[in-house]
Amino acid sequence: MPGTNHQVESQFMDNLSFSARQAADDMLGHETLKTFLDYKVHGINSYYKNKYANISELEWSKTLRAVTLTKLSYFELNSFFTNEEIDKWIEIAQDAFELPHGNPINLYKIVEHKYSVFTKVLKTAILIKQQRLKKAQAN
Repeated sequence: MPGTNHQVESQFMDNLSFSARQAADDMLGHETLKTFLDYKVHGINSYYKNKYANISELEWSKTLRAVTLTKLSYFELNSFFTNEEIDKWIEIAQDAFELPHGNPINLYKIVEHKYSVFTKVLKTAILIKQQRLKKAQAN
């Protein structure tokens, strides 16, 4: 979890209904990114479904996307991340936005004016990958 000085993208959660936002806050505070990815495959667990019984399946889908993207905005990507780790981060983001995998510039164009914190993390990922590519081509 981020420290007190770390910014996260709140806009994803702000777009949810009030009841879904409560569930998302609860999940975000108690679950890992891996858990959110498991929920995507297997569905939200019964604890959350029972606790927030008024949330529809469509709202759960939106909530899961919001918490996944918010959790991704927690990352402080840097040169210690491998290409594979950065690619996985981008892939998870593209899945959450329901975009095909591939060029992260397409994702950047979608988020750049709406999600400033998330955009900053994505831009860092793209720059790291570009710097590594240039370095590899120079050798």
